[in-house]
Amino acid sequence: MPDGLALKDQAPSPTATAAQNAPLLAVMREALRHAAGRVVLRVPPMVPHRRRVALALLQEGALVAGGVVTEGAQHDLLLIGAEAGRAARLRALLDRLLGGPLTSAWSLERDAAALLDYAAGAEAGSARAAGRAPDLAGLDVWLRNLSLAQVARRATGMRLDASGIAARPAFLRLWIDRPALAGLLGGLGADGDVLEHAARSLASRLLIAIGDPLQRRELMGNSLPGPLHLPVPLAPFSGRGGDGGGAGRGGLVATMCLEVAADPAMLAARRAGLAAQGWELEIEGITATALRLMAIEALPVDWLRLSWSPALATAEVTEALRRVDPAKLILSGAEDRAALDWAARLGLRLVEGDAATALPAPLAAKLPNVLAGSMAQRPQPARPAA
Repeated sequence: MPDGLALKDQAPSPTATAAQNAPLLAVMREALRHAAGRVVLRVPPMVPHRRRVALALLQEGALVAGGVVTEGAQHDLLLIGAEAGRAARLRALLDRLLGGPLTSAWSLERDAAALLDYAAGAEAGSARAAGRAPDLAGLDVWLRNLSLAQVARRATGMRLDASGIAARPAFLRLWIDRPALAGLLGGLGADGDVLEHAARSLASRLLIAIGDPLQRRELMGNSLPGPLHLPVPLAPFSGRGGDGGGAGRGGLVATMCLEVAADPAMLAARRAGLAAQGWELEIEGITATALRLMAIEALPVDWLRLSWSPALATAEVTEALRRVDPAKLILSGAEDRAALDWAARLGLRLVEGDAATALPAPLAAKLPNVLAGSMAQRPQPARPAA
């Protein structure tokens, strides 16, 4: 490749990876937030073998020029948000390899209105198609344009007080509702592999969506009580990526399924890559069966999300959990008092489920700050700790 386009040892950030699956208008809005010195490079529709060459070059070029590679309105290819100088060299290389001056470029600074019009037109056409159940050939385009509000769900995680009879909001979790998604997919929703692919594709869009003010409130509500837990695809994130490395966004937790724990070395690498970008790592789907088979206390993760069932209360499983720092554990699916009592006995404080959200707030949390402070300075009758 020409000077300035040699590949570096870096990988996409979570944000860049998510953008590959996001609607074009959302990607364009995100790019326009950092428009200075950046451009959009366009490769027109072409025959499949030439398109594959162009796509590979754009993806490699994005690693050093920055930006996101995605599909445009008429099956054209776009590199959105690339650094102008390196994009110009990449454009020259593409034209040479593709046999003529085929590519074009827009400035994010000067052409913002035209770019938004282009993206809005593309999204309007795709939205009409997204209203119908897709066929397999059109699945990925359909997924890029499906409204996340139709399948994204949120729940507030609670922090129990020491007695287990009061709780306050502690974090927020977003996820993709697979039964709802299966219904929208029509006949394809009965295929487990297709449903898995669709759910992961939509989950990867959540990060871009929460950065878009037009979508954030609809997805997250009006308040964020603590860290935000998001499902993250299995593809590892490492290196410094497009978020600027260790700066990170803060308060983000990447939730991955239990299968990633099969390779502890790879899991440790994933955690290090995420930490460099300001993320923490959570493993979910930990059942009583998994606890009998795995030494979860050795897993290199920040959070362990347990799936409640009465089987967790057996002596063997309880003993396994006593080897884990309870501050790393989150209990999900707590729908009855038995789950809360079990959590309190083990010292688990972070709990998800209807039984936890139905608890009253700790008494001190209900008092005005001044009154709560004055009461803390003199002995009080026994009551739930804040």
